[in-house]
Amino acid sequence: MYLPSGVYFENYAQDQAWWRTTFIRAKMVALFAFLLIFPLIANLYFVSVANVIGYTILSAMGVQLLIGYCGQITLGHAAFIAVGAYVTAIAMLQYHLPYPIGLVLGAIAAGLWSILFGLPSARVKGFYLIMTTIPISPSPRGPSESARGPLTRRSRSIT
Repeated sequence: MYLPSGVYFENYAQDQAWWRTTFIRAKMVALFAFLLIFPLIANLYFVSVANVIGYTILSAMGVQLLIGYCGQITLGHAAFIAVGAYVTAIAMLQYHLPYPIGLVLGAIAAGLWSILFGLPSARVKGFYLIMTTIPISPSPRGPSESARGPLTRRSRSIT
């Protein structure tokens, strides 16, 4: 990371801090202020595009953490994202819940799905991690295509 001349750290905590200089702190405060004000002043179309961009950034950061920093290849991230998106859509479209509540329900469902399928592959690595995560990717397809009955309140699926 580039630091201006004369900026140095005296201890490890300062060296590992997220926001190292006053300028970086000011930029982050301005960014958070913009993110809080943006939904109030922007058109709904731009807010929805910003939501898609935010989800994509979070998804890419999750893959980057596992593949880039840890060096492990997994094929299951899309399934966990799909489960969260599907539960959020069901909560909003069928149960008419507000978006923040649907988002929390989707995150909980994706977390439970990742515990269900992620724990068996937690102790393997390398080629075997790839082999254990291959079946995870198409796993949400079956329940979403056959989602009929009282939970989804439909005679056929919404996908």
